[in-house]
Amino acid sequence: MGRRPRGEGSVYYDAARGCYVAAIELGRNPETGRRVRRKVSGATRTEVRDKLAELLGEKRRTGTVARRDVTVESVMRDLLANPPRGWRSPVTVQVNTSHAERIIAGLGKARMVRVTVADVERFLRRLADEGYSTSVIGATKRLGARAVRRAMRDGLAARNVFELAEVPDGTRKRSRSMTLDQIRALFASDLTPFWRAYLAVGICCGLRPGERTGLVWDDIDLAAGVIRVRHSLKALPGPDGRLVLQLAALKTDSSRRTLALPRYAVAALRALKTAQAADRLRLGPLYADEGLVFCRPDGRPYWREAVRLGFRRVCKRAGIGEDWTPRELRHSFVSVLSDAGVDIEDIADAAGHSSSTVTREVYRHQIGDKVARAAAAMDQIFGTGSAR
Repeated sequence: MGRRPRGEGSVYYDAARGCYVAAIELGRNPETGRRVRRKVSGATRTEVRDKLAELLGEKRRTGTVARRDVTVESVMRDLLANPPRGWRSPVTVQVNTSHAERIIAGLGKARMVRVTVADVERFLRRLADEGYSTSVIGATKRLGARAVRRAMRDGLAARNVFELAEVPDGTRKRSRSMTLDQIRALFASDLTPFWRAYLAVGICCGLRPGERTGLVWDDIDLAAGVIRVRHSLKALPGPDGRLVLQLAALKTDSSRRTLALPRYAVAALRALKTAQAADRLRLGPLYADEGLVFCRPDGRPYWREAVRLGFRRVCKRAGIGEDWTPRELRHSFVSVLSDAGVDIEDIADAAGHSSSTVTREVYRHQIGDKVARAAAAMDQIFGTGSAR
């Protein structure tokens, strides 16, 4: 049989390996100058010719031929080892690592050239069957698509099967909000100044958990009854690489907001400020005055887990059960305002959402100057009150 036309590859028998081999030339590597070839093998000449036809078809479609030995795991590991510049937060790295490990567990051993869209969709459906939420499944798919885009850039994949796959419906966790009776039971319980103020700011102002622990006294004007939400407390890498708690500016204009404080919250914050002054006097130079509103008795910030555990104990003592999270105070804020007839646009402004559409999507089950109207509604519900 004559030679194949130039550029159409070659087929030959490899005696050392005992099989037929087909090879296709892809030019030279611009960095090393070496020839780039892709090879496939098979037991018969016909089998190898069919495989060569696949390579040629791929070359015509994409302009190149991806390597045949690259696995899904190697593609995902490369992304984790060389993360995008946007992955600045340790939390972002941790979340994306979880998504990547999920893909590696489900598809890691498969070769990229053999993975189909159907394979990816079966994998995503398994996640749904295992109880993962739609948002987690979608985020897992997007991370896979990002990794494969990089692999395509480097000639390691021919097409992005993750990008083409459809996301199935997963479970949708329904975050709860406290009833008015549960909120009143909380405020009626024996609370420390810290917890009374924390609950008041969470329920009456709707701050996110990180925004609450990121509050500083300089952002609160108790005389004017105004609170400025500017920071969030985050765990970020320190000089030695270990995580440390630091204040970080909020990213969006809608998150940075100024709220009118309900009178109940003003009273609770005054009581907390008095208690902190006593702690400062008692500890003297041992008190680390970082200006935080919600801090430990020695002035230092609380780690999120410590706040969460303490919050559960407070809820248990109030008789409303301990299966609550600090984030659900924010859900309760939206629910209380909605039940009081506050307009959805006003709730969105007070919650720091970019639009009321976000509020409707996130708090759909709780939704039956503008910010000042929200504070007035809280005053009407809880009264002036006095923080103990």
